[in-house]
Amino acid sequence: MFDFLVKWKIDSAFKKNRRNHTFRNLESMESILILFSYSDWKVIESIGRELSSYRKKVVMWTVQPSQKAEGDNTIFPANVRIIHPKEISMIQIVSSSVLKEFGALTYDTLIDLTTTENKVFDYLLARNSSECCIGISKTEYNAYDFVILREDDMDLPETFNQIKNYLNNVR
Repeated sequence: MFDFLVKWKIDSAFKKNRRNHTFRNLESMESILILFSYSDWKVIESIGRELSSYRKKVVMWTVQPSQKAEGDNTIFPANVRIIHPKEISMIQIVSSSVLKEFGALTYDTLIDLTTTENKVFDYLLARNSSECCIGISKTEYNAYDFVILREDDMDLPETFNQIKNYLNNVR
């Protein structure tokens, strides 16, 4: 029932987005926002640490599932923003306070490492203000400046290594 409204909201946000598109290699990136699927935290944590070791400011955002897995007592560091179910409307769009917080972020690169479909991530991508936007899957929206397609037989670390390899070799 709400699918039409969700699609309309996301389409509208993409049409209104006026970000500057600039390709950045790994060396020129200063601050990186990573979108990731909640269930991939262990892998994303190591990717974030690696990027931080390159002296990049790293901020990560995810969406908590409506029902956490039993025994999930994950404690996230301060640079991870978890969007909780109560911050998501019935039509799968985030609350105005979350949008305001997202809009206040400063980052030059967004890396979408999500492995699960979620309209909240699509909406955040549409509202993103990065100069360079990197993704690992096809979308119906023209969301990314650069895409390394994650094959079915590839895990996230392998996909991220391909992204890194490309970003390190392009000048």
